[in-house]
Amino acid sequence: MLRKLIFSGLILVFTVGISAAQVFTVDEKDLEKQADLVAKLMVSCRAIIAENQELINDPEKGDKGFTGEIYVRKVKEHFKNATGIDVFESDVSSSDPVKKTLGTLLCCAREVIDESQKVINMKGKGFKKIIPAVVGRRTGYKFNKVMGNGYYLKQTSMKYRNPANHPDILEAKYLKEFEETSHQKGKGKGKVIIISDGSKVYRYMLPVYVEPACLKCHGEPKGERDISGHIKEGYKEGEVRGAISVMIPYSSTNLVQSK
Repeated sequence: MLRKLIFSGLILVFTVGISAAQVFTVDEKDLEKQADLVAKLMVSCRAIIAENQELINDPEKGDKGFTGEIYVRKVKEHFKNATGIDVFESDVSSSDPVKKTLGTLLCCAREVIDESQKVINMKGKGFKKIIPAVVGRRTGYKFNKVMGNGYYLKQTSMKYRNPANHPDILEAKYLKEFEETSHQKGKGKGKVIIISDGSKVYRYMLPVYVEPACLKCHGEPKGERDISGHIKEGYKEGEVRGAISVMIPYSSTNLVQSK
C-alpha cells in the first residue's frame, strides 16, 4: 500500500512538473510574439520616414502636410500589410500587454514627428536630419521611458554610426548570426536572460535589411560622404544593415512558474 502511495505521488509530481513547464513554454512564446511585433512596428516607423525622405528634405516646400497624425496612419497601414494586424494609439490604455506596448510605441512615434514639425516644414532648408535612424532612436527613447523598468527598444548594427547604437555582447552575437548564409531571412532570435538583480527578461532581435531607399546614404560608392556627411558603407540591397533589439520583462506569475 505504501509503495502504491509513493508511486502515485511521484506520478502527480511528474505531471505537475510537465504542466508547469508547458505553461512556461507558452508564456515564453507569447513574449517572443510580443517582442517580434514591437520590432516590426519599429521597422514600419522607420520605413515610412524613408519613403517620405524626399518630401521631408524638399527645400522648396514649406508646409509638407506630414503631421504626426498622417505619419502614424501610414505606419499603421505599413504594419497591417506586413503582419495582418491592426494597431491603434488607444491601445496604450489596454490591459492586454501586447496591445499596450504597440499602442505606446505608436503614440511615441507620433510625438516625435509632432515635435519635429517646425524643422520638417522649414522652407529653404534641404537635409533636416529627420531620417529613419534618428526618428527610430528618439522613438525608442520615449518608449523606454514610458514603459519603464524591464522594457527596452533599440536600433543596433555592427556598422553603427551613433555610439548609442553600439551592440552589446548578445546583440553582436545575433548580428553575426543574421549575416550567415544559413540564417533564414527575416527570422528573429530571442532568449531568456537573468539580469543582475535576479529578475528575468526576454531579449529578442529582428534583422533589418537594406532596402532601395537605404542605398542613397548607405550604398555605393563606399567611402563617399552621403547627404548627412557620414561615410557610405557600400551596402547592397538585401544585405543585413542591423537589427531592432527588444527587451520585455517577465511577469511575477512567470517568475513563479519558472522556478
